[in-house]
Order: sequence, then structure tokens, then C-alpha cells
Amino acid sequence: MWRPCAAAKTRRVKNDMIQNKRDLGGMKTKDGKVIRNGMLVRSAKLAEAEENDLKGIATIIDLRTEAEREEMPDLTCGREYLPVPVFNKMNEGISHEEEAENKAIPDMAVLYGILMRVYADNFRKILKTILEHDYSKGAVLWHCTEGKDRCGMTTALVLEALGVDRETILEDYLKTNLINLPKAAKVREKLLETHGEEVAEGAYRAYIADEKYIRAAWEEMGSDYIRGRLGITDGELEAFRKKILE
Repeated sequence: MWRPCAAAKTRRVKNDMIQNKRDLGGMKTKDGKVIRNGMLVRSAKLAEAEENDLKGIATIIDLRTEAEREEMPDLTCGREYLPVPVFNKMNEGISHEEEAENKAIPDMAVLYGILMRVYADNFRKILKTILEHDYSKGAVLWHCTEGKDRCGMTTALVLEALGVDRETILEDYLKTNLINLPKAAKVREKLLETHGEEVAEGAYRAYIADEKYIRAAWEEMGSDYIRGRLGITDGELEAFRKKILE
């Protein structure tokens, strides 16, 4: 589900209404090439987006479940909107439906491994959608709810497809904590009072980006996930790199 943009709100100049939003432009690959600006954008949900927030964006890929989309629809401002969920059922710790709120969260590192193993076919569809996008029309933006797990691993796959090394990918992944650490601390404090330490600590871990989460995903993926497991060809990767890198 999506909605057209609402009338512009009175707000400070440059105060983006989309949280955890980053253009991947400027990142370098292992062979010294650079990702062009205004091509690849990742973010959290677009429920409060305004026209200026989506300037230059041609296509929005929504990685959330159907329930998440219905509870908090995107504001698309007339952009092409593609719901391409990583999974389409509640998954405590990763999805953010109302039903999943305030429940005990499993180990997030384990969940990341499961994410990359069980939903590989879905990641293949998402990655191919990004690879095949017509960038002459503008950028592609992908997002989940917080811009951390589903969005984070989609971003990791895109960057790896472009030839960015994993330590640089890790550095970008952890930038989510600039937004989410204060939020996680508030959630933990609130839940300590109402649900106890186990639920509070689990919720805190679910809101933050942690190096061990993405490393658990990489351990599951191995060294040739994109070609071997997802079946993306060398030709597809080369065509993508020609469009995106300079």
C-alpha cells in the first residue's frame, strides 16, 4: 500500500522527513572506481516523506511485509512503487508489525543467518530489480521499517555486487546507529518498566546495528553468494557496474 504525498509541512530547511536515508554515492570499490551520486539510495520507512525528500528518486522498493505496509503506508509522491518483501510474515526482531511489538526477541545474529539462508530467492528478486532499474529516469530507493536489517542486507548485497569490500560495507551498515542508538535506549528504558529486562534488552538489540549481525550473515553467505546462490551472472554484474560506477 502507498499514499500520495501530503501537503508540505512547515519545517526547517533540509530537515529530511525520511530517517536513516543515505545516498551510496561516493563509496569506492576495491578497484578504485566510485559509485555515482544520485543513483542508489537506502532508507527507513517513507510514512512522512515529502516531495523534496524524494527529489531525484524514480522508483521505490518497499521491503516490508504486507501488514507493515498497511499499518504505515509509504508516501510515494508519484514515484513508481514496488512492494518486493524479503518475507511476508511476522518475524520478531526484524519486522515491525504492531503484533510483533514488545515480544521477546531471538538472537539477532542467528536471525541474520536465517534471513540470508531462507530468503535467498527473495533477495535474488530484489537484487535483480535494482540491477535492472532504468537509471536514466532517476535513482532507486529501497527501504524497510528502520533501514537496518532487510534494508541493511540489501544494501550489503548491492555494494558487494559493485565490488565494494566488506569492511567498507560494514562501516556503512553501522552508520544506522547514528539514528537508532538513541531510539534503542529509549525503547529499552520504557520496556524495562513494563515488560522486564529480557524483553527490554531484546528490543534494544533489535534496534541497533551490530557488527556480529552482519558477520553472521556473511558467514552464512560464504564467498560467492551473489553468483552461486542468487544466480546473478557476470554479465548482469558488469552491466550494473557500467551504469553505476565512474
